[in-house]
Amino acid sequence: MKTLLITIVVLALFSGCISGEEAPDVTTPDITAAPIPTLTPTPTPSPTETAPSETPVTNLEDKVQGFDGNSHAQSYENKSVAVEVDYRKYVDWFRNHNLFIRSYTPLEYVCGQYTVDMINDSKEAGFNAYFAAVTFTDGSGHALVSFKSTYAGMPSSWYFFEPQNNKLMTPETIEQVLNRAMGKKVEEVNIYGYFDDAGDTDPTSWRFAYPLYNRKY
Repeated sequence: MKTLLITIVVLALFSGCISGEEAPDVTTPDITAAPIPTLTPTPTPSPTETAPSETPVTNLEDKVQGFDGNSHAQSYENKSVAVEVDYRKYVDWFRNHNLFIRSYTPLEYVCGQYTVDMINDSKEAGFNAYFAAVTFTDGSGHALVSFKSTYAGMPSSWYFFEPQNNKLMTPETIEQVLNRAMGKKVEEVNIYGYFDDAGDTDPTSWRFAYPLYNRKY
């Protein structure tokens, strides 16, 4: 029986997510581009957006264990290949749907939970979105909504949404945007095709599998 590796990401690091300093409102272009363009302020899409609060974060701890891939496949659809969405339709839906921004509350509602909520809402609306786990050089981390799409004739690429302010990022701009917003340096980004929160609001107990994307900065 073929054994797959499932990654259990301990997400206590997501309890702090964003610093309390209100960063300049920045945005990124809608397509992947290099070099990184200059970011300019634009009006925020949310009428109720509030400044994130600063809370401590803990270090990332990765654990790997084996599991039965055959029995797992019987319970869950194949998550090992990303399903692309229509770029314009999903971006418009996300920004129009996520109008009432919910602030992060330590130990109650953090970035991992907001990300999961938006992934589930996306699925109900007919879009495939995925969990992106960002690791910073100080050992802390952050969660983002990610999706894969082809836009304006460009090669297929991953994109990232920050659900607390609807900022859209690309693999080329995520490092700069998060550094300006959070004052942290991105070390690595991972995207997973499967997550299981088991109905638990504590991110430290969540399981992740089927890595779809990895980039070290």
